[in-house]
Amino acid sequence: MAFLAYQYLKNDDSSDTTSSVTVPESTSTMTSSSVTQTPVATPTPSDPTYVILTREYQWLVPSIEVMELQELLGIAADGLYGPGTREVHVAALEENGLSLSGVPDEPSGCSIVIGEDICGIQIGNLMEIAIPAITEGLGSPTQEAGWYTECETQYRTIYWGALFVDFTRSELVEPKVVRWGIRNSFHVINGWEKTFPSIVRFPESLLVDWNPNEPSAPISITDIPTPGGPLIVPEPDLFEEAIGAPLLYNFSTDQFSLRTADYVVVFSEYSGNPPGSEETEFRWEFTDTLRLCDSPAD
Repeated sequence: MAFLAYQYLKNDDSSDTTSSVTVPESTSTMTSSSVTQTPVATPTPSDPTYVILTREYQWLVPSIEVMELQELLGIAADGLYGPGTREVHVAALEENGLSLSGVPDEPSGCSIVIGEDICGIQIGNLMEIAIPAITEGLGSPTQEAGWYTECETQYRTIYWGALFVDFTRSELVEPKVVRWGIRNSFHVINGWEKTFPSIVRFPESLLVDWNPNEPSAPISITDIPTPGGPLIVPEPDLFEEAIGAPLLYNFSTDQFSLRTADYVVVFSEYSGNPPGSEETEFRWEFTDTLRLCDSPAD
């Protein structure tokens, strides 16, 4: 569980409380939460609880301070202040009559829905149009690289935090968008590696029946629905619970994946050295299509 990464903070005086605080119950920082409250004593400015609840937080920026808040609120501590954390945090502040000045506003930029257009940009739009449009909605790119060759195709990948856009080009075709998605790694100690530029949601979709170890086997769309909403969580078991379907293991790639009619999920785990150490890392990719090679380039 990701919250185990925060266990070392339990002995820190800043997480000890001398007075109780009303906190709602929740199961995830990236999913909506049900609220159950019991009136108790309001914390005072001299209490560590007061400091944790009322300090300023940044939206979707990983930090130890957010992990401390999530630990106090009794929710999964992944160090990321998202919509689930905000809901529980606001409820605790209001119940205890405290100011909401430290609560970050939800971003009003582009809506990020896996498998749909991003900032009004569609697959096939020219790069010279796509980059300004996405930058206007999500801010300046955080990582850019030059052109490279993979699968006998020229690519360029640009990141806006955890959101990536792949562009392709050829002698006959101008640079254009070929796909986009979310790519991020969760480190057990330090939380998410990249910042999510906005709330990431999944569309309601239908599960795909397939076998990742038999590429020639038929693939069919089932009538089994998958839920929509902000479902990203660090741990694979919690994601499977949220999405209502298992991640399937691919022996050739040593990765787990899930497919729906609208998007693909790829997961892998680095267990650290030695396995199970603090270096454990969960690697995720959410996109509308995978980059596959019929004849991989050398």
